[in-house]
Amino acid sequence: MKNNRILFTGVMLLFVTLALILPTKSNAQFTGTPFQTTVSVNVNNFQYTPVTIPTGKRLVIQNINLSGEAVANPYVQPIVILNTTVNGGGSVSYYFAPSVSTVDPSQFYANYPLTLYADTLLIGPAFAGYTPSSMSFNVVITGYLIPINKF
Repeated sequence: MKNNRILFTGVMLLFVTLALILPTKSNAQFTGTPFQTTVSVNVNNFQYTPVTIPTGKRLVIQNINLSGEAVANPYVQPIVILNTTVNGGGSVSYYFAPSVSTVDPSQFYANYPLTLYADTLLIGPAFAGYTPSSMSFNVVITGYLIPINKF
């Protein structure tokens, strides 16, 4: 029993020592260029809106924040679509459906901390349910830019 405790203590000391010695990389240590933009999407302009990403750079998206309104009779679920490509490959679509406000059923809000990569980025509106008589959203994208060859 005593030998088991000594062995356990030794292993734990080894883990603690390795954790203190080995470097870790956090988001604060990345040397990328900070990036933020706001894109407005609405049901009247039912097209993708391109987000400009500088040539030779990759956007690392860390957060998406949605706020807006959608009105339909009797109900609608607004959706914001992010369409990305990486390394010239096929596009991938990400669907975000914000939650309805408890105070006003025509107001929708959401915050999505995540990690997405984009060499190209398009943002567009969509909906489920009944066709909205009005729908508009501000889409706030935050993250950082890195050189493509470093990824």
